[in-house]
Amino acid sequence: MKAYAIFPAFELYGDDVPAERTQASISLIAKMTFDSLRSGGDVFQFVVDWRDPGAAADAGHFHEDLAEPHLIPLLSEEDLLDRIRRSIDPNAVCAGTVRSAATCRAVTFGWDGQAFICLRHEDKAPVSPDATLAVVSSEPDLFTETDYFDGWIRD
Repeated sequence: MKAYAIFPAFELYGDDVPAERTQASISLIAKMTFDSLRSGGDVFQFVVDWRDPGAAADAGHFHEDLAEPHLIPLLSEEDLLDRIRRSIDPNAVCAGTVRSAATCRAVTFGWDGQAFICLRHEDKAPVSPDATLAVVSSEPDLFTETDYFDGWIRD
């Protein structure tokens, strides 16, 4: 497996950043992530949503001693793209590690619009078509220095 990070090319926050540019960056990163996960026709993505009993789906914070896992299939293009887009948007409450049950591809998300993607060795690296909105870097140390692909870090 190999890892990549897709970052916004600018801070998504601030009064000096037009909302249109922020949304364009979020959309581009979401599309690049979606294309990487769905490469070769892979349509078996899922996410585990940890939530306290009685809490709404994608509630955000939860308690480790109370939370229960809920498997959410992201089999349609719309479901997967919506989940990715909301996970990239720093103003939305949605995250978790999206995994493929077929290929082991995975993506997890940073707090400021980043997508961290785990791909197979034979997969092509993501490429940004617009470096003013998003940049890609190879991150081989993500596997040894973090637990990004082990699932959600619980509160």
